[in-house]
Amino acid sequence: MKRTVGSKASRVWILFAILAVGTIAGPVILAVVYAPQYGFFTVPIASWLVLGLAGWAVAFAGGTGAWLWRQIRRAEGELADRTKQPLESHVPAVYGYKLLDQAEFLPIIQTLFTSLAGTRFIQARPLPGGHGGSKTVRVELQREGDDAPLPRSFVVKLGDRREMAGEYDKFQKHARWHLGRAARFFRHAEWGDLSGIAYEFVGLDTEHEIQSLHQFYAGHAAVEILELIGQAYAHLGQAWYRNGHIAPTDLYLEYGLLNRKADYIISHVGEIVDEDDDYRINFAGVEERLRPNLKPGFCPDPDIPWHDPVAFIRVWPGQRATIPVHRSTVHGDLHAQNVLVEIARNGQKHVWFIDFSHTGNGLSQARTAEVEREGTLADPDRGHTLRDFCRLEADVKFILTRLQKEEDLRLAVAFERELLAGGMALTRWSKHAPPVEGLQEERFQKAWMVVREIRRQAAGYLAHPDDLRPYYFGLLHATLPIVYYHPDQFEDELCERIQKQYALLAAGMACRQL
Repeated sequence: MKRTVGSKASRVWILFAILAVGTIAGPVILAVVYAPQYGFFTVPIASWLVLGLAGWAVAFAGGTGAWLWRQIRRAEGELADRTKQPLESHVPAVYGYKLLDQAEFLPIIQTLFTSLAGTRFIQARPLPGGHGGSKTVRVELQREGDDAPLPRSFVVKLGDRREMAGEYDKFQKHARWHLGRAARFFRHAEWGDLSGIAYEFVGLDTEHEIQSLHQFYAGHAAVEILELIGQAYAHLGQAWYRNGHIAPTDLYLEYGLLNRKADYIISHVGEIVDEDDDYRINFAGVEERLRPNLKPGFCPDPDIPWHDPVAFIRVWPGQRATIPVHRSTVHGDLHAQNVLVEIARNGQKHVWFIDFSHTGNGLSQARTAEVEREGTLADPDRGHTLRDFCRLEADVKFILTRLQKEEDLRLAVAFERELLAGGMALTRWSKHAPPVEGLQEERFQKAWMVVREIRRQAAGYLAHPDDLRPYYFGLLHATLPIVYYHPDQFEDELCERIQKQYALLAAGMACRQL
């Protein structure tokens, strides 16, 4: 191709040289022939030089024009050929990219699906899910010149590459062979400090609907929700050792990651506490001056059982709580944001899981390596199962109860008080008479029934039914991080503030049980 273009260019320059020589030689020949008759020999030499330069300029302009005209014609021909025969390898267009949190997510999506034959357009639709800036989207692929999607749909998780490190290996090890309806890992892509992981839904076609547990919870009756929770844990039951062996565990060590994020948590707690609130003395004061019973000013109930979680995690390194717990194969951080529901046209529902980044011992791959370097024993195949139940309960309460106004905080704290009073064996809602009339609202009825089902199953993983500290530790670990959830997880700024205030108060109520 280069030789052909070069030969054409050389021919153009030869033509240009001939025109230039002809332009200069022509006047010279005429001058010699007609010199005696017109007295050309009396014309100054400078005039001849000007004439020659003018002729050369005319030749240069003509040659350049001819070369440009030829290049334009050639480009038009190549464009016509490409229009008739599109390139097989190109970057597909992405619709819906403006709904992504960061511009870098766009090339990740393109990289994930560029190599699929026939893909010309990618339709991305956000799904509720992800924390700390990560994003979950549903992707449908489309052919060129055809609005109909290809018969393949995917769910893509986008976020910090460290969050999803080792996801593929853990999916293969812990999920693939245990879950009959697991979402199938498709591909992983990275772009700078971000990465994306795509899962293909093997049973999904374009007539089916995908909902997060959040969406399903908001639009369906309580009975259907309980059935769905049962389905989720039934799948995980294939991978867990039901009531696994009992081992002594230091709960402070088990949930030590919460202590390592203490400064980060405190900085976000400061955003939901007024500047003149006395509660702030626990943020940076010396340990001797900590006041663990001091409540923030926004607490609507002065009589709630409370131990300040900020003070709790600040004295964490000096505490120990070694008690027996069941050790089981953990199947991932199961919570509302990582569970999707596929609803077929006939109403049949299938449960899918899309996050396996914290399987094995319940720690991320990077944290597992860190623990091993510290010399701490960490069995890669076993973990504290209760953390999964606690994560799901926390999401049900704080993401799905839709606290949207100041009065809702009072109701939420009253609701939390009732949950703590009931322990692991909550009564049926029909037999429960909440003291606050507002708790009769449907959102709290649904939440009560779902939490009741979660705790009913979690009770099987308590080594001693009368010692609920392992569950409350897990609940603290799942609740307190809500104070730094990404704003996109909430409907508006007011909702975010109230939900995070509730999370802090609920964490303090859990601390009181420890």
